[in-house]
Amino acid sequence: MIIAITNLKGGVGKSTITQNLAVCLAHMGYKVCIVDTDENQNSMSWNGARDEDLPNITVVGAVEQKGFSKAVKSLHQDYEIVLVDGTPSLSAMTTSIIVNANLIIIPLRPSAQDFRTMDKFLSRYNDAVGMKGEIPAYFLLNEYDERKIIHRGIKTTLEETYDIPFLKIQIGSRTIYNEASVEGLGVYEATGDNTDKARQEMINLTNEVLETASVLNLVG
Repeated sequence: MIIAITNLKGGVGKSTITQNLAVCLAHMGYKVCIVDTDENQNSMSWNGARDEDLPNITVVGAVEQKGFSKAVKSLHQDYEIVLVDGTPSLSAMTTSIIVNANLIIIPLRPSAQDFRTMDKFLSRYNDAVGMKGEIPAYFLLNEYDERKIIHRGIKTTLEETYDIPFLKIQIGSRTIYNEASVEGLGVYEATGDNTDKARQEMINLTNEVLETASVLNLVG
């Protein structure tokens, strides 16, 4: 299964979510790899900081659109789950990422700026659907706080504006996500008193993604 975590907006948590999904999947026994398409190569750097005693997660850089499809298909022969860490750019690579995916996760923060960029991304998504056919896609709210009126309002606006459904899980704003990433960890592997909520969020996200994929018959 190929899962793309992508959005044209930078800073929405694509790499963080990709890395943490990979960690949870690896600890569950899945053979998983990451394809890092961002020119900043954040997932590549994260993997470089990862301790060799932790479950192995292969990370491959692929910043050029040419050859991307072949690379992903080749990796999919060797790995049960390929996670594509999407690039925040309006380029042919974005369309290739969507076309090659079995499932799309679109992280976004509950901000007006993130909402305003969604039309451009969904235009690329619709182009890809026109080329390939149905490609299941889900919004994932990141740095979300149900207590904030503006967050709830933007979520409602998204629900009323677009047909794309939301994943049930929402990711909170927590410093542990950045702290774990610097050390090459997922929050599932991090220690300390401030990890429990983040760890449970990622366990819930991973389980929901797997359950969604099963319902869609994307996994055996």
